[in-house]
Order: sequence, then C-alpha cells, then structure tokens
Amino acid sequence: MKSLFNITNKKLKMLFTVLFFGGMWGLVEATLGTVLHLPFFDNIGVYGSSTAIMLPIAFYLMGLCYKKTNTLRAVAYIGLIAGIIKLSTFIVVGFTQKVYMPSIYIVLESLAMVGALAITRPTKVLSAKSFLTVAIASTSYLLVYLVVRQIQGTPIFTDYNTWVEKGEFYLFNANAVMLLYVGVSGAIAFGISKLVEARNWKFNKELGNKILYNPITASGVFAAGLVTTVLLALI
Repeated sequence: MKSLFNITNKKLKMLFTVLFFGGMWGLVEATLGTVLHLPFFDNIGVYGSSTAIMLPIAFYLMGLCYKKTNTLRAVAYIGLIAGIIKLSTFIVVGFTQKVYMPSIYIVLESLAMVGALAITRPTKVLSAKSFLTVAIASTSYLLVYLVVRQIQGTPIFTDYNTWVEKGEFYLFNANAVMLLYVGVSGAIAFGISKLVEARNWKFNKELGNKILYNPITASGVFAAGLVTTVLLALI
C-alpha cells in the first residue's frame, strides 16, 4: 500500500494527473454546469451564463494540469477525459446531438488551450502570461464554437440579428465577462498566495503530490465525475 503513495514513474504520474483533473472537470460540468442551466441564471443574463462561469474553471484546471505535467499532451488528454464523462449521459438519454455536441465542445476547449499554451508557454498559473493564455484560448474557442453553430445551420455570420444575439453575445459579451472573472479570481488568488508567503505558512507539498500521483485518488475523482454525470442526467 505504501508504494501507491510513492509513484516515481513519469508516465504514471501524467496518467494519474490527467485522470484527476479530467475527472474534476467532468465533476464540475455535471454539478455546477447543471445548476447554471437553471432558469434563475438565464434571468441574470451574461453574468450568470454558463459560458462566462464554466470556461474560467476549465482553463484553470487545464493550467494546473499543464503546470504539474509540463506537457501539452496532458492538457489535450484531460479534455478527452472530461468529454468522455460528459458523453456518459447517453446511457440515460440516448445518443443524440444534445449529448455528443457538449462533449465535442469540451474537447475543442482543451485544443484551444493547447494552442494558446504552445504560443505563450507560461511558467506560473497566476501570472500576466497565463491571463494572456486564457484570453487567446477563450477567443479562439468561442470563434470555433460559432463556426460550428453556423455549419449546423444557425445563420450566425449571415444574418445580422442572429449575429447580434449569438455572435456578439458569445465572442464579445460572454468572453469579456469571462475574462473579468478570470482577472478578479486570479487577483484574489494571487493576493492569498502573497499573504501565505508573508505569514510564512508551510504546506506539505510532498504529501499533496503523493495524493495527486495516486491511482486511488485519480480513479476516485474520475468515478465520482462519471457517476454524478449519469445520476444527474436522470433528473
């Protein structure tokens, strides 16, 4: 049992990291993502939209995964894991467009982040370069999202009213609010980190790594995301 908490193989470390962050992403999509689609949040408008709130969380998880693994492949992999978890709702509701398209969008988010990371190569999760990375990733993802919607038959780029309702909303309004949330939450997190540094509080980093690079933790988070997604699809 002791060996489970002392993983040294780099490939296993990446595997468990991918399962952990992919599972976390899937779990957040199943819980918070479901809540954000309730009528109450629709009434709030852009500030309560799932796009503006969920994208920062997804990009933050991908940023942490990249920092832990230092490889772009891992970021793409957690998108696949989260997409598979999202796709698991077909067990309950069947294999329809409403099931597989959200999974595809999750994968596209991860690919957008991979592209942005390849350009900026940030070394810290909380930094100006990381903020730029998220801005590039979110803008490119939302642009691709709108192109996909156009291909599916929504005249986003060919009808002015639809462009205002869908195109401007996602590419400008929701994107701007999302970046605002990223900036504010990042500033708060940075302030907390500086407070911890000033107070000289010590955290057991080695213990944290042992928990992260662990098959029990990784499989548990993945399973939690999968089960929660399926159960909430029954509601």
